[in-house]
Amino acid sequence: MKNNKIQVNKIPGRSVMYLLICLVIAIIFYLVAIYPCQRSIKEMDLKTAQVSEHLKKQKTLLPLYNDLVKESLQKVQVSLPVPDTKGLSRNDIDTITPFFEKMANECSMQVVSVSPDALGFTEKSSDIMVNIRLKGKFPDFRTFLVELGKTPFLERVELVEIKQESVYKQFFLTVRLAIA
Repeated sequence: MKNNKIQVNKIPGRSVMYLLICLVIAIIFYLVAIYPCQRSIKEMDLKTAQVSEHLKKQKTLLPLYNDLVKESLQKVQVSLPVPDTKGLSRNDIDTITPFFEKMANECSMQVVSVSPDALGFTEKSSDIMVNIRLKGKFPDFRTFLVELGKTPFLERVELVEIKQESVYKQFFLTVRLAIA
């Protein structure tokens, strides 16, 4: 009986060698086949997450894009009108502010202020400077400038400044108007 116990505990040398060879083959198989597949699956998961995040951003920006496309498809005049310059009569100088307010409202813009430069205006002056502050969107400002160009008593636009505020932009204009 003692001999049987000894034989059970004793493992032949060849079996140990076969066992080690099988373990080495399994490790090599794991390193060559399974591990690279796991890495590529992780990389694909990462790319999928990035693409889904990009898609989510694109879906968020789609309404804005559609609005911009719609605005860009509106007909744009090929040439701007350039009327002959006729001076504004001295009696009509007090109508400058209502004139620009009406023009801004027609162009969907909000007038912040219209202030003629009374200090630079004398009886001998042939023109008057007017500072205009507007709030609105850029396409509406473009329309405002086109309408301003149609004004017969406009001599020139001296200054244009644009400042970004929350949703709307603020526009500062200094124009020179001809006085008759």
